[in-house]
Amino acid sequence: MKYLKIGIYEIGAIAIIAMAAVWRLVLITQGWPLTNSDEATIGIMARHIAYNGEHPVFFYGQNYMGALQAYIGAALFPIFGASLWTVRFGLLLLFILFLFSTYFLTSLLYSKPLAVVTILWLGVGSSYVMGRQLSAIGGYPETLLFGSLAFLCACWLVLTYTSGLPLRKQGGRLLVYACWGLVVGLGLWSDLLIIPFVLLSGLLLLVFCWRELLHILALISAFAGLVLGASPLVLYNLNAPPGEDSFTKLWLLEHGGSSHITYTLALLSKELAGTVQVSIPMMTGNPFCPVTELAFLGPSSPHTFSCTLIHSSWGIGYLLLFAISLLMTVWCAWRVWPQFKNRAAGTDAQPFVRSIARLFLLLAAALALALYAFSAAPIDWPGIHARYIIGLLIATPVILWPLYASVSRFKRQASLLIKVSAALSSIVLVCIACVALIGTLLVWQEVPAIQASNQRDQDLINQLLHVGITHMYTDYWTCDKLAFQSNERIICGVVDSNLQPSHNRDSYYYTVVSGDPHSAYVFPIGSSQLANMENRHRQKDGVSTILARQFSVDGYVVYQP
Repeated sequence: MKYLKIGIYEIGAIAIIAMAAVWRLVLITQGWPLTNSDEATIGIMARHIAYNGEHPVFFYGQNYMGALQAYIGAALFPIFGASLWTVRFGLLLLFILFLFSTYFLTSLLYSKPLAVVTILWLGVGSSYVMGRQLSAIGGYPETLLFGSLAFLCACWLVLTYTSGLPLRKQGGRLLVYACWGLVVGLGLWSDLLIIPFVLLSGLLLLVFCWRELLHILALISAFAGLVLGASPLVLYNLNAPPGEDSFTKLWLLEHGGSSHITYTLALLSKELAGTVQVSIPMMTGNPFCPVTELAFLGPSSPHTFSCTLIHSSWGIGYLLLFAISLLMTVWCAWRVWPQFKNRAAGTDAQPFVRSIARLFLLLAAALALALYAFSAAPIDWPGIHARYIIGLLIATPVILWPLYASVSRFKRQASLLIKVSAALSSIVLVCIACVALIGTLLVWQEVPAIQASNQRDQDLINQLLHVGITHMYTDYWTCDKLAFQSNERIICGVVDSNLQPSHNRDSYYYTVVSGDPHSAYVFPIGSSQLANMENRHRQKDGVSTILARQFSVDGYVVYQP
């Protein structure tokens, strides 16, 4: 251990990461979290990559979110089999790497003890947080990993920078520049939500390593890595039709499908209330009073005074910690600025550089939060859309630092103010730890209900196959889920409430279904599609004349030719 430079903190970090990984492995083995058609689409893409020779660039139907999760799943399918578990296992590997990256980043910017505390907090979490880490619904685990790695590479480069370094000693640094470019490129391809962390980590390099970047080798290394990582994104957008490029699509998504939002005081208030009272608590680990705007995706708490108080207290408390950390970071940088400005040869510049690196990490999180808060996302669905600020988890060490620093200053001979501050900080840290542990334990209570839901899906698949239904029209949230879980023995076409094609991730599916005159209609009880179907059936119009049989099965009504 001594020669490997593995001390007590490294052993503790490895143990924490192992326990976090095992807990999540147990959960996905039990079928948790609840799956849906978005996740099944990733599974279908992985099947097509592994077995059909396809090479999609983006998540089907969303040309701003890369297909990396599908490629990871496809690589694992030959080993573990094509299943939802295998897809989620790939995400678990990404999360483990994120914890290691966070440990090294926190150690570099602060200390190893705080690094252990940080990954301990990230290793547990609420149902919503762990669900975003383990559900294959887009580039959210990649945003965590690549955003953290981008800052880790940038911080290492600025903290180890020495002017006039001989060319023969630059090999390692050039490799890290290339790694920074690679993770930035992969991150941009996976999900453009990483942009704040790309901008601020790149700006950090420009501020402190601009002389080195003037040398062509460093710039070429970073650019080569960037082009390699982002090549799928770049190649697509070079040939994308007007209005179909990734950045336009993301802009429209951020603005609710419109090119702009007309801001009013009422709209701003709704955006900020949704962000502070719902989105921040959901994405930063509050396990109480969850909010889910779509009932079939999970339970949602009522709009009671107690839930509003919990949400508001958590959101305001998080922003207060954020503000305190920002003030402390600026103060630390200001204190060491004269030393950095007037430094003589051999003077340590790291205190100032480290303070600015911390500040830039905070600013990246602040930018991500601001872009979200002043978008359409928190207006109507602040619970479901809270995943768009998953980047806040990257900044966890700078959020916990004020509390940890206050506790660390406690000494018997310290002043009364320091002792009181340390006591209050200790209480907050203990409360945060207890809430995180409670949230982790509450996850297990969801397992039986989710297993029952998974069994209902499997029973539905078995009964549809038993009566010979392999092609069917259905709603979006049923279609790809059943298609993937049935290993594509069932192919479906998505229709809207007017029974018109809508939101078909794989257009080939609808082509197959619409080309089969014997395709069935399978809709959940209570859905708008079913209501329209029943109305047409009662009216004996053209649709009903081709229907020979109607029956119910596992919460669905089936119209079978």
